[in-house]
Amino acid sequence: MVEKGARLGLVAIMVSRLFYSLSWYNISPALIPISNTFGVPLSYMGIALSSFLIGAGVFQLPAGIISSRIGPRKTALYGLYLMSFAGIASSFSQTFPELVIFRFMIGVGAAFYFSTAMALINDLYPGNLTKMIGYYSAAFNIGAGAGITLFTPVVSTLGWRFDFLSSGVALLVSTVVLQIAVRRTETYAAFDFHGIRTRMMDRRIWIIGLALVGMWALNYTVPEYFKTYATLIGIDQFQAGIMGGLIPVAGIFGGILTGPLRKYNPVKLSAVLVIVIGTMVALIPVAPIAGMWLILATVGIVATIVISLEFSIVAGLERNSRYIPINIGLLNSIQLGVGSMIPAIFGFVMIYGFSYSWLFLGSLAIVMMTLLVLLPGNQSYAAP
Repeated sequence: MVEKGARLGLVAIMVSRLFYSLSWYNISPALIPISNTFGVPLSYMGIALSSFLIGAGVFQLPAGIISSRIGPRKTALYGLYLMSFAGIASSFSQTFPELVIFRFMIGVGAAFYFSTAMALINDLYPGNLTKMIGYYSAAFNIGAGAGITLFTPVVSTLGWRFDFLSSGVALLVSTVVLQIAVRRTETYAAFDFHGIRTRMMDRRIWIIGLALVGMWALNYTVPEYFKTYATLIGIDQFQAGIMGGLIPVAGIFGGILTGPLRKYNPVKLSAVLVIVIGTMVALIPVAPIAGMWLILATVGIVATIVISLEFSIVAGLERNSRYIPINIGLLNSIQLGVGSMIPAIFGFVMIYGFSYSWLFLGSLAIVMMTLLVLLPGNQSYAAP
């Protein structure tokens, strides 16, 4: 039986995860208003999106290394507090470069939270990690869906500054709750540099990270840009906002399905699913509106399953929970570091038409996925 304290801690982690993703995706309905406020081309919004990813990608490994010394609880809390204060500060940005800097800081905070929160979950619910990561992903998608869908009317009526301010305050409150609910985790006397180096050089993590980076970037870029695309092709703003938020909302079901799917070979299953969603995204420009709804829902479910499985695989490679944040941090660092360039490229390809951008995004996911054939075939990659 799971202790009451563990259940309370899990709920606090899931709530903080929700507001974490809200602070990530709340920029989506604000892209056009921000562009108008600062008088910069819409294509420049890719820089603001990428600045978050760069911050999150660069600091994933440092966060995992720090966690191996001070423990996942303190590391996660440091990240959430940084995200909260940077999010609040971003609402007062006076120039576009200022906003880009604050989005970068939010990304740095996200890096310190993401993998360490998974280590906290593993400490609370050992032996059931895949199922819990699925729920963790579902919480992320709830927040992302709220950031895109619910904040569309907020931005329209109260402005993008209120969007950022309210999100930052909500994340700050959830951080305080997490600090109270999860009182302690294990800390360590010193850094184990040999153990850190061994995990950083694990080629299996590098292959998985690079092979699925296109899919990861697709899952990030489509929700961020789809509302803008839908508006430009004549879909009314309200419907466009709902469509843009459908991917993360559908991803809630993907998170729930992840646990039952762990009985299948996760590598082969991921490869098949990436081909499906890559093809569907490439077909967005020729799809009717009803087809777009189907594409967005499918991408949301499938992408969440694949992302949850890859985290479970990488965490399952580790027998010492101390190093789970490093394994996941390395995976995230690879995907965020490389993936952070893709929204910016998507934005600049958009100059020649959205059709080329969607084709680029879907094709990239499929091409990169072929790197999975490089994984050593004599090892088990079952999700724990």
